[in-house]
Amino acid sequence: MTRALALAAALLATSALAAEDPAAAAAQAYTFDTSPSTTTAKVGEPGKLVLVIKPKAPTWHVHPQAPLKIHFEAPPALKLDKSDLGRKDAVDPKAEEPRFEAPFVASASGAQQAKAAVDFFICSDAACVKQSRTVAIAVDVK
Repeated sequence: MTRALALAAALLATSALAAEDPAAAAAQAYTFDTSPSTTTAKVGEPGKLVLVIKPKAPTWHVHPQAPLKIHFEAPPALKLDKSDLGRKDAVDPKAEEPRFEAPFVASASGAQQAKAAVDFFICSDAACVKQSRTVAIAVDVK
């Protein structure tokens, strides 16, 4: 019984701490979706690296006026048209789930891994917290 009470108290303290820590809550308030990216390409063919920021609505949203930048880094086998994107580069800059696309041309075969370094602000009614994350995107070039 004492252990159960101690465990319950610890769980309550942990959840209360999380509720009081906007940074911890913000870090769990969104996901990245890279599934629309080209995952298989042939040498010489174009493809796209795609990143979608998906806030866990309705509580959270990507701040529409705050700075947002994405830096795509790719190996030499994936020649990017543009590696640095901002809010104006979103497919629909007013979308609740901003989508960014970086076209590339595959120049050599093999398993390639690109990365997207993402900086943006995720907000709720209670807080606005800057997020900086890196996500990997795999491309198999044949």
